[in-house]
This record gives sequence, C-alpha cells and structure tokens, in this order.
Amino acid sequence: MSNDISKLLLEQFKKIGVNQDLEGNLIEFLEETDRFTDVRNFLERSIEVFLAWEQNPQESMAVMSKWNPSMAQYQVLSMNMKPEQLAVMWKGKDWPKIWGNEWIEFQKNHPMVIPGTDEAQKPMNKRKSEKDFEEIKKNMEDSRNFVREIKFKDIIYDNYDQTEFDGWPIISPMYSRFLPAKIAVITLADMMRDRKSPLIDFDEFKINAYDIAEEVAAKLIKYETANKIKRSHKKSTGLPKPYDKEFDMTDDQSIKELRYKNKYFGKVTKRTETATHLDGLLSALGLVKVFSDGFSKHAKITLTENGKNFYLLNNPVFGGKLDQSLSKEESMFLTTKCILQRPLQLKINKKITKLVSETEHGKSPDMTDDLDKICVGSIEEFFKENPDEPNKIRIENDIIAKSERMNPENERIRKHLKDNKDTLDSKEKIKLRKRLKQTPIEAMRSAVMGRLTELGVVEWEINSNSRSEYKIANKELADSLMNIKIN
Repeated sequence: MSNDISKLLLEQFKKIGVNQDLEGNLIEFLEETDRFTDVRNFLERSIEVFLAWEQNPQESMAVMSKWNPSMAQYQVLSMNMKPEQLAVMWKGKDWPKIWGNEWIEFQKNHPMVIPGTDEAQKPMNKRKSEKDFEEIKKNMEDSRNFVREIKFKDIIYDNYDQTEFDGWPIISPMYSRFLPAKIAVITLADMMRDRKSPLIDFDEFKINAYDIAEEVAAKLIKYETANKIKRSHKKSTGLPKPYDKEFDMTDDQSIKELRYKNKYFGKVTKRTETATHLDGLLSALGLVKVFSDGFSKHAKITLTENGKNFYLLNNPVFGGKLDQSLSKEESMFLTTKCILQRPLQLKINKKITKLVSETEHGKSPDMTDDLDKICVGSIEEFFKENPDEPNKIRIENDIIAKSERMNPENERIRKHLKDNKDTLDSKEKIKLRKRLKQTPIEAMRSAVMGRLTELGVVEWEINSNSRSEYKIANKELADSLMNIKIN
C-alpha cells in the first residue's frame, strides 16, 4: 500500500477515534500483505466475516471459504478439521498442494504442536528432575571413555539412509550461539553411555538435550542476574527460557519448545516427495549423523568424527565456570573445523574479523552499516567465485533482494525519528520503532557478531550512546580465522 493511502487512512482513523495501536497494526499489515487490493477491499471483507460470525456463527466458515487461505490460516484449520472437511470448504482448490515447496518451507519454519499429544507432554516428565545437569557431569568421564572407543565413520543403521544437511553455505541467523551445540553433543554422548549404543532415538535425544539446555540456562540466568552481567556479555543468550514449573505449560510455550528443538538439535525435513534433508545447527556444523526413513519419529542420531572430537574438548560451563561458554580449544575447533564446512559463512567471518581488526576501537559510528556492507559484499563475491552454487537464486531473493525492499521504509522511519526527536512523544517513538523491521542482512550481521563474541574472536561492548562497539579479543584466534583458506 502506498504512503499516500497510509496518510489518508490515518486521517480517516483520527476522525472516528480509532485506537492508536489498532491503526498502527492495520497500516503495518496492509503495507506488508498482498492479500487485499486496497483499504476498501480489506474493510468490506472484514465486515462481511465479522457480521457472519455475529449473526450466524455456523455459516461463518462458509463465508471465509470465499477467499483463499493464507498458509498460517490453513495450518491452524488443518489441526482442527479433517482433510475431507477442508476439501469441501475450498471445493475445487487443491490446498496445500498448490503451494508446493513453499508449504513445506512454511511448516518447517512454523511448526505447531497439538496440545495434549505425547509430543507436547513427553518433556514434562524430564522436567520433574532438576538434577540431570549434575548427573551428566558426574558421568562425564565414563561417557568420554565410552565415546573414545567408537569409530563413528563406520556407524550405519539397518537399511536406513543417512539424511544429509542441505548444503546451505551460511550458518542461519536463527542459530545465534554455539553453546547449545556443545550441550547437545554432551547429552548425546551421555545417552550413548547409558544405552551402551552409539545410535540414539532422535526424538528422545531432543527431549533430553532440551531439558539439559533449560537447566544450564537457569544456572546462567541466576548467575548473570546476581552479578549484573551486561547484555553483551551474557552467556545465556541462545538458550531456551526456563519453564516455570509452578504453572501449566501453555500451547505457546509448547510451540516455542518444538521450534527450539528443531532449530538447534535438528529436524528431518521433506523438501520434495522423494528428497529429505536434516536441518538444524548440529547438522550445519557437521557434528551429527541422522539415519531416517524420511521422518524424525523413526530416526536415529549419532555423532560424526568431528562431533566426537568436539565433544571430548573440555567445556567451562560443565566444569563449573559460568562466565565463559566455550573454551579456547572449543572456539578454535569450531572456527577451523566446523565453520569451514559452510564456505560463505567462513568468507563473511574472515572479512568481518579483518574489518574489526583494522578499525580503531570506538571511532566508527558507522560500524553497523560497514558490517552490513561486508555481509552483502561477501555474498556477491562468493557467487562470482562459485557461479554454480545451487542456493544462489534463493539467497539472492531471500536475503539480498528482500533486504533491499525493506531498507527504504526502515530509512524513512529512522529519518522521521531523527528529524522529529524533540517533538515526538515517547508513545509515538515506541510505535514508530515497532514498525522498524530487521532485514535479513541485519539479522545475519547480528548473529555473526554474537557468535564471534561467543567464540572470543571479538569483544562486544555497548557504549553510552547505545551503539555497539567491537574490537579483537583474541589475536591468535582472529589470525587463525583470517588465514583459513576457503576451498
């Protein structure tokens, strides 16, 4: 929707005294969606649906079926209606097949749990014990002895094929830290020792790993609160928010938990009718292998040789130190062995580290913009060097082009805030800032800097002007990173 229409709509809202939060939300929605031709189309449809619900609720679904559903709408309805009911509702429309791979991607990024199912309830039994972290530490030496003897490169599982990572050359911004990966491999090794087997049920592993991550998060948050640790120095970032055991788990909490497990610990995803991939941080780092028949519920997980070597390195958190998430050895291993497998990510990390090393600390107010430019430039350079990269079009569309589309509106809002900083009241400023949307490039930069800070390559501080400042924290590690050759 154009800015002129936005202004017109605002004027109309003011005349009838519409709630400011509602008007802001509506304008934001209409500017981002292509499901309505104009404001009149939206208002007419809204009135028709609401009247149907108020006057004759039984017929309201028939009214809604006059329009094509969004993927989010269809997902919710499919959890409460049978496929044949949905087929009748949208007669002649083959949802969700019409969406093709977009529907598969949507489900992957927006998983839902049916309340009351085993999937939603299983983790509750694990939470009854708050000493699993201490048990893992107690059994650590036995677990290490067990794992040391295993040749993981030789591990296979019946007739199941190994489900591979999809080759995405970047570590997703969704994976904001590496500590969850360490927690995961430690949990996996402990389960191997306990079961006397290198192959572990994938779903059971994720339940146990999440439980340990939650316990670690609780310890770190308690330490950070007591010691008034700054946001830039917190080690709990990237870990799940501990569940309050005094209250029942909500549906929203269940959904967030499932997303976390899939994001960090992994998920078998069907991209096509015949092809499956293993998503998640562990897979992206090359730390695990998963054998499946195309579904996570039948899958088995084990370590790779890299996963074994990473696991055997001492970790400060599991050694009782709560002010450091990774040891120098772990950081070096992740930098030189794991990130190496994601060539575009390695290029971005190398160029960003070089920029930070060459920038006088505290003297670059444009550092954030410079870092964003490094990310864009690294992607463009990578594709020149690798013209046959299979993910080229997707990255260009989903990261570069999308960021370019979002930048003008974000710049307009920032300029408005700057030009009117003395006249806008606090509510107006908050409302405008809420309309600022993080671009994919900004998300990438934020995740990269967070991970480089966690690795100890850079040191991150937030100055008195709320501006992030970076400097090299470990020259040896930084030099090792910048000297890695990209294959």
